This record gives sequence, C-alpha cells and structure tokens, in this order.
Amino acid sequence: MSLGDAWTETTPGSPSKLNLTNVIFGTGAYLASLDKSKHKLLVCTATGSGFTLDHVYLCSTDGLSVTDLSDTNIHTHTSSTSGGDFINILFDNTEVMDTAARGFSNLTADSTGLYRQSVSGTGAWSTQTDGTTSERYLQASTGATTASTLSTHTPINLNVDWTKNNAFSIKHKINTATSLALKTGIGMENLASADDNTRKYGGEICTTVNSNYFAASANGTTRSSSDTGIAMVTDKDNLAGYFYAGIKFDLYIAASSYTKTSNLPTTSSTNEPSRGAIFRYTVKNNTGADRTFNFYGARIVYSVSDDSGYF
Repeated sequence: MSLGDAWTETTPGSPSKLNLTNVIFGTGAYLASLDKSKHKLLVCTATGSGFTLDHVYLCSTDGLSVTDLSDTNIHTHTSSTSGGDFINILFDNTEVMDTAARGFSNLTADSTGLYRQSVSGTGAWSTQTDGTTSERYLQASTGATTASTLSTHTPINLNVDWTKNNAFSIKHKINTATSLALKTGIGMENLASADDNTRKYGGEICTTVNSNYFAASANGTTRSSSDTGIAMVTDKDNLAGYFYAGIKFDLYIAASSYTKTSNLPTTSSTNEPSRGAIFRYTVKNNTGADRTFNFYGARIVYSVSDDSGYF
C-alpha cells in the first residue's frame, strides 16, 4: 500500500502518511524549511521565503519544487510545458474570428483591401499618411453637399454568435466636431440607410442631438441608444466595445466608459443577414460644408455562428 492511498478502517496511522494526506499550514519561513518530498499540499499563513499569504502550494513528488495553485504562472504557449502550443488553441477554437487589424498597414482607398468603401452624395475616400507618426489611414471627406455619407466596412459574411462574448476597437479622428453624424461597431447600419432592429452594438454621434457619444444596440426586435455623457474630441481617439453575452456591453471612449444593458443582441433561430459587413465605420455631414474623418483601423474579435458555415 502506498503512503498516499486512501484511508480505510484498517489503515495504520503514521507520521509519514499523515504528512502526505493532510494539508500543512505555516508561515513562509516554516514551509520553506520542510522536506517537500514528505508533503503534498501546503498553505501559507504569512508571506516569506518565497511563499505568499493564503496561497496553496502543490509539492512535486521528488520534493524539488512547489507549484502555486492560487496563481497561474506566466506562460508562452510555445510548447507542451508552457501551456500547450498556441496553434492547438487556435485549431480547437476555429469558430473564433480575430481580424487583429487595428492599425493594419494595408489601408487603401480602393475598395479591394481589408476595408471596403462606399460614398452616397459628394465626397471621397483617400489614403493618407500621418505627418507626425507616419501611420497610414483612410480619410473620409464628405464634400460640401449636405447629408453626404461615406462608409467603410469589413466584408466578412460570417455571422456573429451572440451567445459568446465579442469585442471591437478602433482608432480614429474627427477633424471638425460640428454638424456631423457617425456610427461604428458590430453590425451597425450605414448612415445612408435608416436605423433598423438587426442585431448590433456600437457607438454613434449625431450633433443635431448633442456632441456626445451614444451607446447603441438592437436585439432583432428593438433598437435603442443611450447618451454616454462622453463628448467627442477633435483629436485621435480610441473607441472600443466589449460585449458580454446576455449581460451588458461596455463602450469605452479613450479612458472613459459607459455600460448598456438594454436591447442587447441575441442569437436568432435563423441565419440573420450580416449586411455583408460584420464591422462598419460610417460618417455623414449635416451641413453644406466638408467634414473629414481619419480612420486608422479596427480590430474585431467574435465567435462565428454555426449557421454561417463549418466551424
């Protein structure tokens, strides 16, 4: 019988068996002094000698090391001994779509790259380079015709599984903070079209209301938007949305955030059209004057609905 075997009514007691089958408590200094080959679980009651208060440690069989069970060690996923190969994580989670495209370098105003552009009215998209940071970006210029609309989107026809968490983030710049409208996010409408109830969430601005960002979402039946109280700025800005399935979505504008819990997207029983665009950034002027916007790129992370294909 091994010392570590389960106790029975006839098992003789011994210090060796008790040490292996009981949890030992003590200060860090005390735990460090023990022969780890004679113990299995240790609990620290005072930080010291490499042990941390209230952490639980597993002793290796050879007694040469302990593993902190209360804290996950940093690991790189480069081998079986460092959390497992990262490629296997991707292989077993093929339904996860991650564009990893924030600040993507192939931003081109030709409707053939990662982002596809459209224009309604006057205005044009152009590829520009930031004179300070040398970042390439797409500039949307509405021209001087009122209600001219421009849109860029990622042409991914793989629908979102709204039972899973997902997120998006963008970097952009609004160059004139008056007489304009903006929408961006997962499943958001083109400003050239009317609002609808197709499942979505994101951020939007309409200066005919005020100069704040609004958090918008729709669940397939109802669309609503809420004033975040966070004003837009005429400078580079980061905007991100984090969707927690069935709970909320958080809209982050730079260092500020707003939480929306109403009319959250839910997965439908049918394959809802994705507009040919999972992510969209769309702008419009509300005056007879040019309005320009700099779009530096976006990243989207989501799980693909099974209705969309073999995932």
